[in-house]
Amino acid sequence: MTADKADEVMAEYLLKGGKMLAKSCKVCGYPLFEYRGETRCVICPLAEPEGPLPGPEPAGQAAPGPVAAPVAAPVAAPVAAPAAVSREPPGPVAAEIERTIVHLCERVRGEERASECLTLMKAVDRGARALARLDQR
Repeated sequence: MTADKADEVMAEYLLKGGKMLAKSCKVCGYPLFEYRGETRCVICPLAEPEGPLPGPEPAGQAAPGPVAAPVAAPVAAPVAAPAAVSREPPGPVAAEIERTIVHLCERVRGEERASECLTLMKAVDRGARALARLDQR
């Protein structure tokens, strides 16, 4: 699976009403989604057994042109929720990133252009990766 295909799959879940979470999949590194009340990785179930999963695009790459209409992705098996971990409350930077991610996800829901959805999703992905890096400190 290519990175573009992964982006298309994530865009499809957003257009179907899924929520991209600020948490990343521990296997592939892509953001987890909440869809129909379940938290899941929408990329891992589609991974080809012959090759590795595509990595998220590095920051700074321009978004591709128009995106073809994504095909419906098969519904993935639910991912078990991680055990509750006590941690410090987020600092002001993490809190601002979280608010920005929520705002971007709200914009994606109302966006009709697939190419703009993809651009917004990439921004959400970068924000989620930034939060994960802040969490590692």
